[in-house]
Amino acid sequence: MFGNTAIKRRVGSAAAALAVVLGGGLLTASPAAAGDGMIYKQMDTAGVAKQLQVKSTGKCLEVADWRTDDGAPVRQWTCTGGANQQWTFSNGLAVNKASGKCLEVPGWSTSVGTAVQQWSCHGGDNQHWGEVNVGDDGYQAVININSGHVLDVNGNSGADGAVVIQWYPTGVPNQRWRLV
Repeated sequence: MFGNTAIKRRVGSAAAALAVVLGGGLLTASPAAAGDGMIYKQMDTAGVAKQLQVKSTGKCLEVADWRTDDGAPVRQWTCTGGANQQWTFSNGLAVNKASGKCLEVPGWSTSVGTAVQQWSCHGGDNQHWGEVNVGDDGYQAVININSGHVLDVNGNSGADGAVVIQWYPTGVPNQRWRLV
């Protein structure tokens, strides 16, 4: 699945950092693919659109203002059940129900702090996501396969509209998500 050794190294390094922070031994998901010791699995909702809820606030990942354009920002918002908050996960891609577009890290960025967005689905690794089991409470870290960084509510904000970024995996509650 990964043709680039540098990508494998980044993903493996992120997994190692997460394992150290969480005390090791907690990365137990069955791997769909693995690189340099990275144990993750592709998220799959079996064709059913679900909300992605963050542990720190109980709020959901959504495409801002029901936008359908490429580059529309993705943020945290109080869960409403709206189609702009529903995602179908299949083959590593997260597709928004309202727009039909994919969750991605823009420009194939590997920089922490980069805000995620939606874009027309092209299947690049910057649009591929996996989940890493970080405990037994049903919450997972959601990792970008290109960068090796995880979804993070910026600054651990509790506000509606808080930007969702990619960040180093640390296992904190604003990086832990579950499908509901």
